[in-house]
Amino acid sequence: MTLASTDEPDRLLSIEEVSQLLQLPVQSIYKQRSLGLFCPAYKIGRHLRWKRNELLTWLETKKDIV
Repeated sequence: MTLASTDEPDRLLSIEEVSQLLQLPVQSIYKQRSLGLFCPAYKIGRHLRWKRNELLTWLETKKDIV
């Protein structure tokens, strides 16, 4: 199964998986989060997790329409 699969829309993704899916460095995600510019995450203990479907929905709001 790949991250782009729609089989598990509520699957929780780690920051490494989000980084791979969005092709962004992990540090860029941390930086954008600290500025309030990134999709909200769930904090489970010391770990950040994102629901796959919420991340993709948030991403759709970032379309650059010229």
